[in-house]
Amino acid sequence: MSGGIVEVRRRSHPGAGRGRARMRPKGRHVEPRAADEVRTLLGGRPRRRDLLIEHLHLIQDRYGCLSAAHLAALAAEMRLALAEVYETTTFYAHFDVVREGEAPPPEVTVRVCDSLTCEMMGAQSLLQRLPGTLGSDVRVVRAPCMGGCDKAPVVAVGHAQVAHATPETVARAVAGDPLGSFDTGRLQCELNRVRQAHTKLSFNFTT
Repeated sequence: MSGGIVEVRRRSHPGAGRGRARMRPKGRHVEPRAADEVRTLLGGRPRRRDLLIEHLHLIQDRYGCLSAAHLAALAAEMRLALAEVYETTTFYAHFDVVREGEAPPPEVTVRVCDSLTCEMMGAQSLLQRLPGTLGSDVRVVRAPCMGGCDKAPVVAVGHAQVAHATPETVARAVAGDPLGSFDTGRLQCELNRVRQAHTKLSFNFTT
């Protein structure tokens, strides 16, 4: 327009919204304290993808659960996508994932195998009776097959199994009494099987 005033409007980037867009890393923000704790815990261990489940065990054994902050820190330390770490963690029943805002689980967790054999040998009765026997300081949860069908019903207290479990033998196991009939060998075999399965799962992420 001749002699007129032309108003020029500044175009905004589509992702800018009402203010300036802030650059953020993909995934959850890594908390410095959690990063230091994970780095210290792993020490000189390799950060290879196939060792992810080993490192998850280290964190859970040290802190009693896997917090959202520690999972994000581990993903960053191993240079893995947080989604891969989270999916691996939630795939296995023996990991205790604590999301933001949730309270951590009790220090002791008792897992009752709910496979068909254990169900037939009294697993359901254990699930009903153990909370009253062990008290509120112990969490009792279901768990998938632990590979001890010949010793059903099987209960895991931490990393140890109680064969032919009864409320009394499980209570002794929780108290640390060797009469609880711990069977760590069977559980270790099962953990090895799980680790092998995770190696295949990790391979699928890369193909």
